Amino acid sequence: MSAARKKVFYNRVRRACIKHGFEIEYQGVPPKTYSSVELVKDGSVMFADRSNDGRPLNIDWERLYNEMLKWLQGGVQ
Repeated sequence: MSAARKKVFYNRVRRACIKHGFEIEYQGVPPKTYSSVELVKDGSVMFADRSNDGRPLNIDWERLYNEMLKWLQGGVQ
């Protein structure tokens, strides 16, 4: 995924999180070695992207956004 496309979906996820009261939580050492990213609401992990092999995570913002759309039924575009 190109950097520009990742930025588009990151911004969509961020705006949806602000609108619906989610927090974006990263685990790992910033900025390049995150092991997971979680979208948390009221203490519960609603959506997550995690590294299974111990390598730094390449966050799939598009997949997270599409999962949010299914759950939120509309989302922010």
